[in-house]
Amino acid sequence: MSDTTAGRTETEAERLVEPALAALPRMLLRSDLFCFEVVEGDPAPRGESVRYTLMVLLGLLRARQAGLSVPIEPDRLRDAVDAALGRPEVTPGDIALRLWVESRADTGAAERLIGSLDESLRRNDGLPAREGLELAWIVTGLALTADAGERGRALLAQALDQLLDVNQARSGLFRHFGAPGFRRRFPNFATEIYSVLALAVVARLGLDDRALPAARRAADRLLELQLPDGGWPWLFDSARGEVVERYEVYSVHQYGMAPMGLLELSDVSGDGRYAAAARRGVPWLFGANELCQDMVPFDRGMTYRSIRRRRPLDRVWLYANTALAARLGRPGAGQGRMLEVNRTCRPYELGWLIEAWADSAAGS
Repeated sequence: MSDTTAGRTETEAERLVEPALAALPRMLLRSDLFCFEVVEGDPAPRGESVRYTLMVLLGLLRARQAGLSVPIEPDRLRDAVDAALGRPEVTPGDIALRLWVESRADTGAAERLIGSLDESLRRNDGLPAREGLELAWIVTGLALTADAGERGRALLAQALDQLLDVNQARSGLFRHFGAPGFRRRFPNFATEIYSVLALAVVARLGLDDRALPAARRAADRLLELQLPDGGWPWLFDSARGEVVERYEVYSVHQYGMAPMGLLELSDVSGDGRYAAAARRGVPWLFGANELCQDMVPFDRGMTYRSIRRRRPLDRVWLYANTALAARLGRPGAGQGRMLEVNRTCRPYELGWLIEAWADSAAGS
């Protein structure tokens, strides 16, 4: 990719930050928590999510630290989240996200949160049972608050051992779970990119010498599997290091999660290939995709969640391709047929967009 192209796509991504900030108030509920999703054509937000509120909060804190004006006071969201952390749906990964928040908005709660995380893990079958994305958030949150005490450092060491010694496969990709089970072998993109981000953060902080080479092994394989149009495929076979099913291709992977992980790794490693790959995915958002569809229609107050196979055939493709990989030892990722746009938006997607690009938007 030429320097001209890299500059153009980076500028396009930066320009999404302000409309993302402007779109968030529509998704905020009277509880001061964010909704689960909004649907095009429906003015009423649907559901409520503590987890998504935490992700938006991280984006808003990033924007505020970068000097951007934020439309919602972050402390307001933090207070609402703290009041909701005792709910049954809150997982160890959610508590780790709150630790991540604590690293930016120090309220003196780190030790208490680490204790809550440890207790939550004990009640929920420990680190091996955590889905890959949750394990990555646990590593990230504990790494960013590693100066809070010995209990957190010990738990971080356990989480890193789980991620590196158990969850990372020979292919370089990370398994979806540490515990046995059919799904263990078949992680999604979230498991991969959050793990890359977590290890890049650990490397930046100098907490474990294993982190950087492990992050690079995974990221190098992801770069090899990036689609020709810059899209990031969805489901992988960690044993073979191959794509099992490319759909859904999610907008948040293009403008948020891949840049979050790959830009951090690029900065820590000094290897520009990772930043280039993150930016290579940006034109997909503006119509350089299978459906020539603009996926960021902020004039409608939202982004479109994904391009997916038409329902109910999406489940047929998923199960068939996973079975091919598991039983026949070969991937069946499948070309795009009978596709549609998923015209919903979840607030965390905008939070991660802001998280990924706020610093460069503020400096542009």
